[in-house]
Amino acid sequence: MEEKKHNNKKSERTGDERKVKLSTIIYSILILIAAYLIVIAILIYGFKMDNKVIRKTSQIIPYPAALINYTRVITYDELKSDLDAIKQFYTSQNFSSLGLKVDFNSVDGQKRLEVKEKELLNKLIENKIIEMLARQRGISITSAMVAAQVNNKIAQYGNSDTNVLDNLKRLYGWNLNDFENQIVKPDLYREALSQKFRDTDQSSIAAKKKIEAAQAALKNGQNFGEVAKQYSEGASAKNGGELGWFSANQMLPEVAAAAFIMNKGGTSDVIESSIGYHIINIEDKRTENGADQVKIRQIFVRTESFSDWLLAQEKNVKIFIPLKEFYWDSGTAQVKFRDQQMTNFENNLSKNSPDDASMLF
Repeated sequence: MEEKKHNNKKSERTGDERKVKLSTIIYSILILIAAYLIVIAILIYGFKMDNKVIRKTSQIIPYPAALINYTRVITYDELKSDLDAIKQFYTSQNFSSLGLKVDFNSVDGQKRLEVKEKELLNKLIENKIIEMLARQRGISITSAMVAAQVNNKIAQYGNSDTNVLDNLKRLYGWNLNDFENQIVKPDLYREALSQKFRDTDQSSIAAKKKIEAAQAALKNGQNFGEVAKQYSEGASAKNGGELGWFSANQMLPEVAAAAFIMNKGGTSDVIESSIGYHIINIEDKRTENGADQVKIRQIFVRTESFSDWLLAQEKNVKIFIPLKEFYWDSGTAQVKFRDQQMTNFENNLSKNSPDDASMLF
């Protein structure tokens, strides 16, 4: 009986020892994992290192490249993957026939690539802010809307799905899902938010009523010049809207698109541009030095532009960038370099890189 009790106690001790050993192993593994993740974070944020091990780890662990209002994240992997796509776009094409080159390997080439990374981070932050603002206003972009937009683009350019996929893979290393998430969906959010702004912004609503009043006056037979003096906000208003001669590249795209299909003496409907509303009258047409030109009068009512409104919104968003090389300037709502030498290099890109295709477009 005593021996049985002794064996039971021995068995209990053995079980407890196994539990202790197992928990010790688990804790040790967790400590090693945590230490590994901390080391990777130090290499990313402290030393600007980027290698295969870091990339593989960042695909699993969402190390932040930027935080928007501390709730939305642009990950390090997202930034670097998109930067790889940009590099592939430039290096996959032959620019030598245009007298240009692409260099990302030299010392200056690495600096040019860092400028691209800064521009990319700016764009990713703006996309996140636009999506955030859109969702706050009840706007949602569904997968069906994205797919429809992709199909429209494919039909517009007359390409097959296979050609599109081949080009995406060759130029960017993307599949169709990458293209939808990186290009199509952000564009749809921007378009929807811009439309929402125009529909609800009080200055835009007032401006639209004013241009519609001018249009009604014209339809009632009032002289264009007199209506321009009464309603137009442009500098030409005092001259009855007279602007003079213009070629297409000297005009706003939306206005030019209407002006050059109109006949002499014609008056347009209301034209909406990035800066406001326009009604134009074609006084004369001619060809000068091989270029078509129109002589126009205009009634113009200014609106706050979507880009100006968006910039004001961006200045109120809290952005934190943990990456060593960049910081967020809330005064300009832009990502900037911490290193003044990089800022100087960026400011002199046209001088430093006159024949590098990556700096021209």
